[in-house]
Amino acid sequence: MKERLKLLIVNEACQLEFFSRRWQLFAKEHPNVDVTLMIPSKSTWFKGTKYTFGKTFEVEGKPIDDNNYHVRTFKRIFKRTWLSKDYKKEFIRVQPDVVYHIGFHWQPSLCQVGNIVKKYLPNTKLILFSMRGPAFDLSNRHGLEKLIATYVVKYVNKNYDAVFCHYPEAVNCFRREGYHGRIYIQTSVGVNTEWFFQNEESGKEIRKRFNIADDTFVFGSATRFSPEKGIDDIIAALPTEGNWKYLMMGSGTEEEIDHLKALVKEKGIEDKIIMPGYIDRFDMANYWNAIDCAVHVPRTTQEWCETFSLAAIQPQAIKKPVIGNTSGSVPYQIGFPEMIVPEGDIESLREKILYIMTNKAEAKEIGEKMYDRTIHSFSVKHLNDMFYDTLMEDILSDTFDERKKDMVYYDKQ
Repeated sequence: MKERLKLLIVNEACQLEFFSRRWQLFAKEHPNVDVTLMIPSKSTWFKGTKYTFGKTFEVEGKPIDDNNYHVRTFKRIFKRTWLSKDYKKEFIRVQPDVVYHIGFHWQPSLCQVGNIVKKYLPNTKLILFSMRGPAFDLSNRHGLEKLIATYVVKYVNKNYDAVFCHYPEAVNCFRREGYHGRIYIQTSVGVNTEWFFQNEESGKEIRKRFNIADDTFVFGSATRFSPEKGIDDIIAALPTEGNWKYLMMGSGTEEEIDHLKALVKEKGIEDKIIMPGYIDRFDMANYWNAIDCAVHVPRTTQEWCETFSLAAIQPQAIKKPVIGNTSGSVPYQIGFPEMIVPEGDIESLREKILYIMTNKAEAKEIGEKMYDRTIHSFSVKHLNDMFYDTLMEDILSDTFDERKKDMVYYDKQ
């Protein structure tokens, strides 16, 4: 095992602390690893989707040097890409042992990053993470985008030493498109238990804000209000009577919001639905603490499928049970078949909702079990331990330990 390691990560999301914090903790936990994040010097976040995320805002990347944790910025060559003239200079300066590109598997920047490494750092390992599922296959790309994506995928298949992805079906997607290298199921985000933990007082404050009685059973979801997120199914499955509320967190276009309000009114449950709007990422834990059970039942489409939803694992980290369905990564994230209903099966969802609402002791017990699994499988601490072992023991030595192929089953012991 190599005693010291230099890791360089290229990623846009790490402009935000919510995503970069994992790597700051990784550097702190592993002082023998020198971590450098490369982030855009400037990005516009949520452009075109401000109706979902509250607003559009500009973020400027700021360089950081904190012991073995560093942040560097790059300027884009083209506005919507991660292509940059800054990579070469920074790569040569850092001399990384591993370069990790976190984005999509068909981004042109993968080729630029790879070419620089191959030419100037021939001993450096190239790895990538892609948030993909069947909807991101080449067969669903069109026109110029498909031509570019096909070229990038072929390049990746030939030149990248390992691939990281969210859930098992993503492995099949990479294999279908010809990648024969090492693939690890390790999410890039996970759930940070610094922020997401059980806190009854914060939950009570949210309930008080919305005049929810202590004995009222509260269901909750947190998604954008687009049709594929399955809010229609939840509304259709909810009972019309009983002491319950539904905390429908998130937002959408004006048309989507009006559509959901019409469904609620038609069913006659306006007094049971609470729509607080967009919730800041760092405030989500307070809202999850206010509910008794989360529901996450997306719908798969030709253009989109769930590949790893934080709305499915965050409540579990707070010991809340989660009802899910068979769409995409949801069964993998939830892990308990008894909490899964068939995608689009309204009657099964209604039965599950009623069962959980009328069996509170069992719901609490399921929440405890989900917590144990989530902390072992998806917590930042677990992911960092696993990623470190994968880098030091597998990537650098060109081996593949089957025990590290899936974050759910990996045990450091």
